[in-house]
Amino acid sequence: MTEERVIRQLSPTGSRRWDFVLIELTAGAIILLVLWPMIDVSLGGDHYVFLAHRLVEGRLDVDNLPRIYGDYVVSHGHKYLPFGPLPAVLLVPFLPLLNIGMPMVLAGYAFSAINVVLFYRVLKVAGISDERRHWATLLYFCGTPYLSVTLVGISTYFAHIVVTTFLLIAIWEALGRRRFLLVGLCLGLAASARLTALFAFPFFIWMVWAERESKEKNPAVAAQFLAVIVGLLAPLLILFWYNYARFGNPMDTGFEKATLYRDVLYKARSVGLFSVEHIPKNLFMMLLQGPQPVGGDGAAVLRFPYIEPSPWGMGLFFTSPALLYIFRAPRKERLVQACWLATIATLVPIVTYYGIGYVQFGYRYALDFMPFLILLAARGLPAPMTSRARVLVALSVLINIWGAVTLAIWL
Repeated sequence: MTEERVIRQLSPTGSRRWDFVLIELTAGAIILLVLWPMIDVSLGGDHYVFLAHRLVEGRLDVDNLPRIYGDYVVSHGHKYLPFGPLPAVLLVPFLPLLNIGMPMVLAGYAFSAINVVLFYRVLKVAGISDERRHWATLLYFCGTPYLSVTLVGISTYFAHIVVTTFLLIAIWEALGRRRFLLVGLCLGLAASARLTALFAFPFFIWMVWAERESKEKNPAVAAQFLAVIVGLLAPLLILFWYNYARFGNPMDTGFEKATLYRDVLYKARSVGLFSVEHIPKNLFMMLLQGPQPVGGDGAAVLRFPYIEPSPWGMGLFFTSPALLYIFRAPRKERLVQACWLATIATLVPIVTYYGIGYVQFGYRYALDFMPFLILLAARGLPAPMTSRARVLVALSVLINIWGAVTLAIWL
């Protein structure tokens, strides 16, 4: 079946145009209201708030970081964050509210609401305008580790939300109006939050190249490539300056020297910040790790509820069984090919990295390529939706509600 013959239905017009978006926002609001009493929104880990205050003062250090906080680097007598700076920059407008007690997690809710609308629009320009559109949106934001990351909004989690925002804008532009300067800029901004997002680059290059093939060697392709590169360079140059200003090396993020919370992580990092030796453990956690018994393997008897998530992560298909539909996406479509290229490329730094995201529910590093996975799942979902597909999406949501509650209790 050619891409031109992919099943498409006319999208609703008028007031019904936003029906599915409202469904997802309503579902998210209901889940939030149900879980709110169980979640401590005063959780620590708001590193970006401290950096935002320093940025307003014209400084890059976080010497104001409380002593109990980890995840910082000491250099030339000052504390610095190894994380990309963009989330802190985006928190600056929120500082008046944060200063009077608003928890940082609410900023994450605001960006997540934007992300729901963005992804809904992405699905439309991707040619998915039938009921799969709202089921895929529900899967993304309520049926993956994105839910726990949003509801338990510490700094490292907030970065995933920000990455999602700018990746979705870049994808929307690449599939829609095709303003490739903006595509490159948004990809660079995503990388300024989490550098792994930069490895999604092949998605956009493949979409440009495939356009060349479909338009008989379109002469504008070279200009489109150049526009992506120029847009990408602007935020990356700022990021390089940020590293140089702190550590004297534009390529030094500080992750090699950052304080850690577990001895086992120090041991893993001693093998190498990135190493092929880390691949087996990362793949196991990403694909095979399941729940663990309450009380551990050595418990004489299991306590209710008998199983709990592993704080080191769980396999993608354990936490989001509906993601199995990624394997049904038609491989000959250029969009599907581009999504697989971005996913595989982004996996390279993730599976070779020493850390696996402790503490977390699911494999949260997968959120760096989750937009592409959900696009694949959306293309793989049956049209019309079957009862089995609906059950798998609903099961994914229930599992991630369980994970969000458990993670909130841990933290």
